[in-house]
Amino acid sequence: MTEHRTRVRIDPAGVHVADDSSAYLDLLLDGRRVWSFRPEAVGDQGDPAAGDADGATGWWVAWPKDFEQLLSGTVTVAVRDHGGDLLAEGDVRFGTGSGRAALVDRDGNELVMGPKGRLTRSFEDDAVGREALLGAAHTVLAVMHTAGIEGFLAYGTLLGAIREGTFIGHDDDVDLGYVSHHRAPADVVRESFRLERTLVRAGIEVERYSGAGLKVHVADASGARRGLDIFGGFWDGDRLALLGEIHQPFRREWIEPLGTATLAGETFPVPAHPERLLEVMYGPHWRTPDPTFSFDDDAAGRQYLGNLFRGIRQHRNGWDRWYAGIARERPFLKPHHLARVLHNEMEDGATVIDVGCGRAQDAAWLAGHGHPTVALDYSLLAAGFHLRRAEEHGWPLRAASLNFLDLRQVLANGARLAREIEGPRAILARHFVDATTPRAWEGLFRLGSMVLRGGGRMYLEFFGEADPGADIEPPDPEDLVWRVDPAEIEEAARAAGAEVERVVTFDPGWFELTWKAGEWDPKPRGYRMVLRWA
Repeated sequence: MTEHRTRVRIDPAGVHVADDSSAYLDLLLDGRRVWSFRPEAVGDQGDPAAGDADGATGWWVAWPKDFEQLLSGTVTVAVRDHGGDLLAEGDVRFGTGSGRAALVDRDGNELVMGPKGRLTRSFEDDAVGREALLGAAHTVLAVMHTAGIEGFLAYGTLLGAIREGTFIGHDDDVDLGYVSHHRAPADVVRESFRLERTLVRAGIEVERYSGAGLKVHVADASGARRGLDIFGGFWDGDRLALLGEIHQPFRREWIEPLGTATLAGETFPVPAHPERLLEVMYGPHWRTPDPTFSFDDDAAGRQYLGNLFRGIRQHRNGWDRWYAGIARERPFLKPHHLARVLHNEMEDGATVIDVGCGRAQDAAWLAGHGHPTVALDYSLLAAGFHLRRAEEHGWPLRAASLNFLDLRQVLANGARLAREIEGPRAILARHFVDATTPRAWEGLFRLGSMVLRGGGRMYLEFFGEADPGADIEPPDPEDLVWRVDPAEIEEAARAAGAEVERVVTFDPGWFELTWKAGEWDPKPRGYRMVLRWA
């Protein structure tokens, strides 16, 4: 290892910064910047090598878990300050690989740690993605105009256009905004749904994540998918309310009439005084580049906007992070035990809907055993391996994203599936009810009532308390799966017209212990519940 200054040390486990500097540092792998971080924001106080943990010797920054999961082999790690001065450099070996390590995805595309703490493809390294998003932005803005909505560049995309005339290097998507002419939030939501329908009719793939927030999925020439976010807003008295998190005093003439700015050589609409909006978004120092910037929103404003527009995206970011991580691991080929139970009890060729399919190994196994299968999940980031595997083998498997918190999606998909599916059918929902809220339970059982009437079965599996009489503790906000009360599940199912055929309990450790359940004290009890609709 070579240390150019004593305040930074690189070793196989991470980086130690021996002072309390608040400036950000760049981490490079084989000369390519892959991460910018502030030690005090992502590190722990102390120096493990010195046995110190009282903060007297600065900050210890361990390698991100995504690095350790993806890198295998040796790579030259360097740390430099924001002025470009090299602080430390040395070779580090990750995993068991004997060659050179590289931070790339399965298709060989270079990755960086994005500002949201996830590995992504950066615009610095992705000219194809930039071109695709530029074209998509023009298309989406034109469609918005036909719907009577005047969109403009927002957030990081606006910052790049005004400050640098191009995309910010560490950014990975495009942000658009608009301010509705409606004043009532309910009318703003209705307008957003009309916009969504207009975009879909134009052949654009759209996902809704709030009452006034949309994500457009953009495929570039290589087939890689990018995101374009549309943030709705409205005038709330003398305040501008704009998703994501802006609810601040603002003047209408700072937005309207829209002006223009150049982004990567192309002209786009921007607010009349974009610097005013950027100051609200990024603070008074928005002209100074800071790749570690984290939006420090107003808590009251966030709660206000959340109460008006949110509620259908709970835990989505957590699931995306989880699935993005396990998508790089070798997927399991064997099905879970519950999938075998369903297969043994249902008729040959029965159609199966796998709700919360995760990696889709159960869906692929069922399809491989002659069951036409529909794999549904909030996030399909980890399902690619088994979907490709099913396609290669010609198995009857298809997948779709479905948000059970959105009643519109549930009703539309339930009606379509009820019409399309002929003959016997079943729903598999393994660790769904213990990973969602009662609102999503209602969506699941509504789907069941639409699709399974006439004798179809729903197979549930979830975690509950080891002592059935014990109170259920509230879940930790960081948990993706928790314990639920079987009596509440039965009540919700019966309210949707279901009959409980049987409930069995088991020790989940005897064949599969998932998630962090092995760390729970006391250990959870596994529950299986089979429902029928007459």
